[in-house]
Order: sequence, then C-alpha cells, then structure tokens
Amino acid sequence: MRRKVLTVIKLVLPTLLFLILTGSAQDFQLRSKVDLVVVPVTVKGAGDRLITGLRKDDFTILEDGKRQTITNFSVDPVPLSAAIVLDTALPLSSLNKVQQTFSSLVSSFGDFDEVALYRFDKFVTKVLDFPGDPAKLEASLKMLPNLNGGDQYPAFARDPFSSSGPVINGAAVVPPDQLAPATTISNLLNDAIYAAASDVAKRDRERRKIVLVISDGREAGSTHSSDETLTTLLENGIQLYAVTVGEDYLSKKSGMLRDFAKNTGGDVFNVKSSQGIEKSYSDATEEARNQYILGYISANEAKISKPVFRNIEVKLAGSKGETRHRKGYYQYPDKVNAASKND
Repeated sequence: MRRKVLTVIKLVLPTLLFLILTGSAQDFQLRSKVDLVVVPVTVKGAGDRLITGLRKDDFTILEDGKRQTITNFSVDPVPLSAAIVLDTALPLSSLNKVQQTFSSLVSSFGDFDEVALYRFDKFVTKVLDFPGDPAKLEASLKMLPNLNGGDQYPAFARDPFSSSGPVINGAAVVPPDQLAPATTISNLLNDAIYAAASDVAKRDRERRKIVLVISDGREAGSTHSSDETLTTLLENGIQLYAVTVGEDYLSKKSGMLRDFAKNTGGDVFNVKSSQGIEKSYSDATEEARNQYILGYISANEAKISKPVFRNIEVKLAGSKGETRHRKGYYQYPDKVNAASKND
C-alpha cells in the first residue's frame, strides 16, 4: 500500500510543482470551479479589410445587456479544424468553376491545420475524415468522380446518422408506396452542415473550429431544421463561413447561410468568378485564424432547470470598425458551458 502511495506522489508532484512555478496553480483551481466563455472576434473596417493592432481596453463585452469583465485576451493565430462542405448539386457551370479552384482551396490551409471533406446533394457523404491535412485534402478532391452526377457516394440518406439502405447505380431503393412525387428535389444543406458540425465539435478545444460551405444556398428535404443546425453550431463554438456561387440566393434577407454566418461570427462571400472563389477561400481562413480572442467569466447565474441562451454583444471604443462574433451561447443549470467546453 505504501509503495502505491509513493508511486502516486511521484506522478503527481511534478505537475503540482510545474503549476506552482509557472503561476498556473491558481488558474487551474479557478477553471475547475467556473466556466470561461470564449468569444473570437473579427474586426473589419472600410473596404471589408481586417483591423489589427487593437488592445484589450478597446473592447467591451455585454451578456444579456450586462457588462462583463474581460479576463483573457489574445491575438495569437491558432490552427484550424475545418470541415469543408461541398454542394455537388450546383448547376454544371457553377460546379465547373468550383472544380477549377480546388488547388487554391488546398493552399488556403497550413501544415498545422486539420480538415475534413463532405459533399452533399440528395445524400450527405463524408469523403475525408479528421485529422486530414492539405495533402490528404488534395488527394481526396482529385479522387472525386464527375461531380455533376451527384449520387456517387450515398453514405447518408436524409438523416446523416442513419444507414443508407440498398442502392442501385448510386440511387436509394425506396418501396413503391414510399416514393416521393417526381417533382420533389432534395438538397440536404442543413443535414450536411449538421453532420460536419457534429464532427468538428469533437476536435481539440485549442483549435479554431469552422465549417466552410461551398454552395448556392439551396436547401430542400433535410431531416434537421435550420434552428437545430444553428443550435449545434452555437453549442459547440463553431463558426460558419460560406462561399456562395451561382444564383444569389442570399440576396433575400432570410438567406439561411447568411443567418448561420452572422449568428456564429463567421462570414459570407458571394462570388461568381473562379478568381473570386479562390480569393474567398484565403479570406475565410485568414479571418478564422486571426481573431481577437476575448474571455470572461459570466456574471449571470443560471438559476434555471433547463439551458438558457445568453446573448453576447461586443462593442469597440470609438468607431474603430465593425465587430463580428457569435451572438451567444447556451448556459446550463449545472454551469457546464457547452461553448467553453469546445472552444
């Protein structure tokens, strides 16, 4: 018994000494009792350019209208965990443009980033799983078949977490009495984002977690609703970036991808040319990688029996620019903040 105790002491003592010597012991104790809310913030000025060089005192955070004390501040770039979601139901002309930009998509990620790749139309397919690197992404993109076919990888039918069932020539076999009308067209955008977000949520908390969607914004037939999909993004601190091509579905005020991006602190790039698509890839990853990271301990106590959504507002001193950040997080009765667990 004594030998076992000595062994435990030998294993634990170095860690305790490290915490004491580095001044981290107090921080370790604090984090074991409270939840740190982490808010990545992008600041843009005229011409949609990124504004750098701001300091902690330039920012003010309000949660449900109540000012919070910023305890953590960082401007250090962080590696990405990025799920790329490719819409293979795009019109042929748009899809051809996207295929021409694959090399730029690969080069927008660095050696320390990790990626996964999904494609969707009337099915959702995971083509490359984490922890893929740029080389694996390039190989996966090259192995894609004729994308205009749309059904070469029937991994998920409607619900991305259900088995696909029998298929013939890539199409699901459905009993005659369950056939949908011939006019029904599926384009499972919500299901694809939901599946990608569920996988990104499991990645290391020290990484910036994003979903990068390449689509025209059409949604039809998904099992998961827009609200359910957005909740998954917010609960896991995932930002959505969208490169929209083809017809401008986002010109409508209710554009779904624009809502996702706005509420999660991401961005939307509405482009038509191959050059514009290529630039959007690098702009999206640059924004995600280089953000102001603000942290605070919520002054609001969750005296409730179910999760409550806390609204976040980040303001800048003076008129230095426009802030983009997630609009809130879910606080839980036991004070287990899902957002801080996964950021």
